[in-house]
Amino acid sequence: MSMQDIALAAKHLARAQHSGVLGTHSTSMPGYPFGSVVPYYLTPEGDAVIYISDIALHTRNIKANDKVSLTIFDNEEDDSQANGRVTIMGNAMCVNESHIEAQYLRLFPQAKGYKQTHDFNFYVIKTERVRYIGGFGKIHWVDKAYWHQQKQEWHSNVDGMIAHMNEDHLDAMSLILKHRLNVDVVAPTMCSVFPEGAHYTYGDNVWFVPFEQVCQSAKHVREQLVIQTKQAREVLSPAIEN
Repeated sequence: MSMQDIALAAKHLARAQHSGVLGTHSTSMPGYPFGSVVPYYLTPEGDAVIYISDIALHTRNIKANDKVSLTIFDNEEDDSQANGRVTIMGNAMCVNESHIEAQYLRLFPQAKGYKQTHDFNFYVIKTERVRYIGGFGKIHWVDKAYWHQQKQEWHSNVDGMIAHMNEDHLDAMSLILKHRLNVDVVAPTMCSVFPEGAHYTYGDNVWFVPFEQVCQSAKHVREQLVIQTKQAREVLSPAIEN
């Protein structure tokens, strides 16, 4: 595998999961690492976004030392040693950007209630390096040059794209989920679009469906969604008709 392929495999894993272990430098026990579980999502550029309380111990640790890690793994698999995991290392910084908040709340709508406490803030972990283990013997360091995606205008303007899919293409999204993940739901909701794929929700479930290619424009995203829909119809239509 090329380094680009390794980075993409690691990012697919990171986008498919929704929580990880945040590692910070302990202030109460200097020299020791402190781990806590946090929800997250990756920005289109490849940085991790977390939403944390000022009174939480990990937040106090970050304010004293912003060098952190976020370890991600598939907690539904039985053998954690044989399955993939990703550790993102970087610097955490507090941000206040509307598109970051909007995307986080689409993926984690339950977090809307946290705003009422007035002490939750968004932090972005600016990725410096990534450790990817794809299973036994598949161990790689991924430099940020391969992980990072160049910021583009469409990255923070996906609301119209998502609204269009949710208003006009419920059937296409249902077919995509059935074909790609064998998930059978009638009216899923698209809740994200990233260069590597899109997230869909139904009830409390969230699924990530990767694109065949990393998208560099909104037009490219539309093309990938059309391809996925066409493939799903070709595979599933005979079964539906019979």
